[in-house]
Amino acid sequence: MNSFRSKNSVLWTITILFISVIASGIANYLTGKNIIGGIIIVIILIFIPFLIELLRKNDPIEYYGLDFETLKKLNAKLILSWAIIIFIVVSLVDYLIFDFWNIIINTENMAVGSTSKALAKSKYFYLAIIVVFSGTFLEEIWFRGIVQLKIRNVKFLKQINPHFAIIVQSILFGLIHFIPIFYGTDLSVNLKVWFFVYPTIIGIVIGYLNDQYHSLWPGWIIHYTNNLLSIMLLVVLLRI
Repeated sequence: MNSFRSKNSVLWTITILFISVIASGIANYLTGKNIIGGIIIVIILIFIPFLIELLRKNDPIEYYGLDFETLKKLNAKLILSWAIIIFIVVSLVDYLIFDFWNIIINTENMAVGSTSKALAKSKYFYLAIIVVFSGTFLEEIWFRGIVQLKIRNVKFLKQINPHFAIIVQSILFGLIHFIPIFYGTDLSVNLKVWFFVYPTIIGIVIGYLNDQYHSLWPGWIIHYTNNLLSIMLLVVLLRI
């Protein structure tokens, strides 16, 4: 019986891993092509993890640590500090080493920052706030929520390495940012690799913070703040 449950847990985890990558890829692609359509798809995809937990007779708010009591207990200064540090470090590396901001402004390749450019050029900046709000929440609930929590609940994987869940979700998180750039652009190899490295590192940091607070709030606040600041910087650069 335990063996059967263990096999089922592994199969369920593999299925979730596959679906999470496909779902995030579809959401990112559609948002880049059509902002409103992308928002609708993202919102639909956000409800799936909640529905999964309801079908399993769990309280999704409690399961993902998204209650307001947990939010009130967060160390807001620490979390916002992490968000700003990540934004500054990544932006400086992008600018000083890879000249990425210049590339994203001048390229016509849709695989390079298509969603960011579409939002930055939009007349209605509130769309950027909505897309970043919903898009970052989608990635958090699928990767740090479903993937990380489901893997963590597979007993023998936890026994092999207690950090296994965080490592897997962060690698997958890096891959969904890396694959479109790797196959869809002629950027330098170093820049392509960077598109895998920095989301993976961010995924690890966020994964550990979420584990510490038993909540998705810290990761989502960092992710949302970082992405929104990036869009705001791009808006400024496009107008210079």
